[in-house]
Amino acid sequence: MIWTFTLMARSNPVSWEKVASGYQSGVYEQKAVWWDSTYSRIVEKGDDRTLLVFLGRRPTGGFSVEVEEVKTDGKRLSVVAREVCPEPGQPVIMVITSPFVAIKVDVPKPMPVDLKVKGCKKSKK
Repeated sequence: MIWTFTLMARSNPVSWEKVASGYQSGVYEQKAVWWDSTYSRIVEKGDDRTLLVFLGRRPTGGFSVEVEEVKTDGKRLSVVAREVCPEPGQPVIMVITSPFVAIKVDVPKPMPVDLKVKGCKKSKK
């Protein structure tokens, strides 16, 4: 009888800090990318450890994105973010927005990113 054991890579938490956020990134798709000079108009002083999370196109103001968790298995980065939506009846600017958040991630080098965005969460008052 032959026994085969597979070692599963464990996902470990990664420390990070928010360095910028806004609602007019100009990026209309939901994605996470490592900073490069292409994004210098959004985050002026980013570097290769700055990760930008874009929520995508939204119909009005009042939307934002918050990073909740960052983990790695050593080969890929897993990011969980949450969309924050305006409260019902809350006055919002009537303009198309594209919310984003930039975080500085404590990893030795940039790696592929898996992004999961959870649906709306009411903002705290």
